[in-house]
Amino acid sequence: MPYRSIVESEIPVVAGIQARAFRGEAARYEESYGGGGRMDWRELRLFDDDAGRPVAALSLLSRRMSLNGGELDAGLVASVAVPPEHRRRGYGRRMMQGLLEELHGQRTPVSLLFPFSTAWYRGLGYGVANYNWHLDLPIRLMPDFAERLAVRRATAEDGPAIRVCYEAARRIPDNNGWLARGDWEWQKRLWEKQDLEWLLFEADGEVEGYLVYTLTWGQSEAFTEVKEWVWTSSRAWQGLAGALGSLGDQARTVVYNTARHDPLLHALSEPYDWNRPPVAFVFFQAAKLVSGFMLRVVHLQEALSKRRYPAHVNADFWLEINDPQLAANCQPVYLAVREGNGNVAPASAIRNTQYAIRTNISTFSELYAGLLSAQQARTMGRLEGDDAACAALSAAFAAAPLHMWPADWF
Repeated sequence: MPYRSIVESEIPVVAGIQARAFRGEAARYEESYGGGGRMDWRELRLFDDDAGRPVAALSLLSRRMSLNGGELDAGLVASVAVPPEHRRRGYGRRMMQGLLEELHGQRTPVSLLFPFSTAWYRGLGYGVANYNWHLDLPIRLMPDFAERLAVRRATAEDGPAIRVCYEAARRIPDNNGWLARGDWEWQKRLWEKQDLEWLLFEADGEVEGYLVYTLTWGQSEAFTEVKEWVWTSSRAWQGLAGALGSLGDQARTVVYNTARHDPLLHALSEPYDWNRPPVAFVFFQAAKLVSGFMLRVVHLQEALSKRRYPAHVNADFWLEINDPQLAANCQPVYLAVREGNGNVAPASAIRNTQYAIRTNISTFSELYAGLLSAQQARTMGRLEGDDAACAALSAAFAAAPLHMWPADWF
């Protein structure tokens, strides 16, 4: 099979392909895959041409992703590489086809990736899953709360408590898309970064939130950039917001890439910078909307049965999903949503179904992520279903916006 796993001796082959594709240094890839990085050679894949020569490569990680208070297994696809001399021959698409078949065979519910081209990955069934607000605001607009008095600088001894706080926050139903972290992410992406500063909110002997940021100052620029802001209580959020505002003696602006339901914009005294002109009439720019990662439903039945649903939704669906890459997903299925759970069966076994929906896998992946409503998809001509079916499906797949912190980017 042209798409395949590698043996350890082929680490330089993968490293060379990815270095040529991304204009990097092969030695850096080799060092990472040899045990000094996030993954090792067992998580690398190659694609061979018809003559058996490796012409493309990718990396595949497995992590748990939070969704509606639960978790899903997710295949994380990274460093999809085709060197310039091998492009426009279909190798990348065929390699991704092999990857999807591998994940489906493992019954992996979903796959995530950061796209080089949204349109290209939509052609492989992925859908946009993540839009963020990118804030760049005067720090003087930050709110102040008395709870900031419970904030202190974190020390190395606080590491275990901070990890417990993160895991607790991942299980809050509004915190979707957060990935389970291993030691590597904590050590290499956070603890060992010399430019990162840490604050934490502690009350009643427990860490209820923490803030990770960088501070840049000088004659030409002075700003603080939020890297991670985690809280498990309202008072923790308020305390950290007040502490962030107290950095105003050293920074003029706050830069923050955050989920669209983050409360910060609503807490500002003014949600925009008066020094910038309006974009239309009296409409000022409060934030930039930026596109992030994509999601694909890989194993339809696993994705439907392992997902958590809003507890108040009770509905039955007949779903027909067109998936050109994975024929098994094209078989119509019956989904019964009851008390937050989904029960799945072949549609042929069910005679009476409340709602019927037809769509393609890329659109369904966006519905599954909660980014797109069924009504929006139907308006664009990407879904078939009557008004009642669209309303019920939107309610069943409702979810707070997906988000991922920089320490987990891949």
